Amino acid sequence: MKKTKGFTYCALLLLVATMPCKTFAGWPIGKYRDLVIPSFSYYKQTDHFDNNDIVVKGAPGTGFTSYSTNLYLGYGISRRLDFIANIPFLYQVNRLGPGNTAVNQGPGDMIAGLSYNLVNFNYKRFLSVQVSGIVPLYNNTNTNAPLGLGDFGSEVKLMFCGNLPESIFDKGYFNTELAVRSYYGSQAPQQVSFLATIGFPVTKHNQVSLDMLFFRSFSSDRTFNPDLFAEREFAFFKPSLNFGHTFTRRFSMFVGGYYVPFGTNTGVGYGGQVLAVLKL
Repeated sequence: MKKTKGFTYCALLLLVATMPCKTFAGWPIGKYRDLVIPSFSYYKQTDHFDNNDIVVKGAPGTGFTSYSTNLYLGYGISRRLDFIANIPFLYQVNRLGPGNTAVNQGPGDMIAGLSYNLVNFNYKRFLSVQVSGIVPLYNNTNTNAPLGLGDFGSEVKLMFCGNLPESIFDKGYFNTELAVRSYYGSQAPQQVSFLATIGFPVTKHNQVSLDMLFFRSFSSDRTFNPDLFAEREFAFFKPSLNFGHTFTRRFSMFVGGYYVPFGTNTGVGYGGQVLAVLKL
């Protein structure tokens, strides 16, 4: 059981690594308009970071792989107020050792809430706040390949995004998000994250962007325990590089990859994501 602990950290990382909402969270959708973003994500891990940011090599024949499909929905209630929801479906494979594999699949944590544009700056930059609830759509009966923490939660997010100043780049854009997430339960974690995105067009229909995500989770229980959810204190930094292509004004696609170069109590993971953006 102890040797599987490193692989279970990826379930925590996966909660934020596979969410497409971050791509468009700060921009108002528009009154009576819809935003639909289906996506597919891949994550793989064999090693993990310990409490001191030291890489611990996985034992031979062990590893963790996850495949995730997400459906992100947004609806513009008014020019300032949007409804958002994200529903994931996970398929996870935890290789505990040669000939010993645990598989689990099902819906993950649904996130739904409201986003409100506090102020716009000449419709070039937007400052918004988002309040969401987190609802687990599963029961963690398979403790070797869990689908999430299994706790209800809430999140408050402050977002600032828009066009880069022309003195920096003529047609570039940026997005920043500061989020505080709370889970409710026995020794449930409190989490803080900061996301910064910068993107540039490379041709009329193509663009590249760089995401940098810092994530920190706090818990009253900071001791090592082989039990899956007894250890809930972790942190990581995750940069990702993305490429996007605009087919029409209402349809775009993005593909990206990421790697976790350092962290504590989390996986040394890498993966990628493909998503489609439909503006209806």
